[in-house]
Parts: sequence; C-alpha cells; structure tokens
Amino acid sequence: MATQNLSPNAIRDEIARLQWANSVMRRANKALAKGDGAALIDMGFSPEHVEDLQKNGGFRSTSISNNTRMITHLRSIGNPHGG
Repeated sequence: MATQNLSPNAIRDEIARLQWANSVMRRANKALAKGDGAALIDMGFSPEHVEDLQKNGGFRSTSISNNTRMITHLRSIGNPHGG
C-alpha cells in the first residue's frame, strides 16, 4: 500500500479497519484461551476457521503488532504536525 498518497479519509478508514481487525483478533484469542468455540462462531468465524485457530494457537501477536505499527505510521502521515 502506498501510504504516502492516501487521502485523509482513506487514512482514517484504514486506521479504523486495522483497529477493528486488532479488536477481533484479541477477542478471538481470548475466546480461544477460554475454549469458547461458540463465541468464535458468534463472531462470524466458520467452523473450519475455528479449527485452524485452535490448531495454530490463535492469531499471532505479530499480526496485532504489525497492525499497531501501521496505525502509528498512518497517524503520523495523516497528521504530520502531531496531535
């Protein structure tokens, strides 16, 4: 993604999308830790995806960290004067 050429609206939309993704991954990992497959189904994951998540130990912390880094980057280019 060429982040330098994004409009302010596109930057806000991408930040919101990444924040939403992080939220979903964190909630899914919490449900997995509790062994609550039903919660994952309720979140919209297919039974096959739930099985994959259970097999792989959930979403990797690096996925969440990478999204967080991208959010920080997008905020920096979206508001170059801070704040």
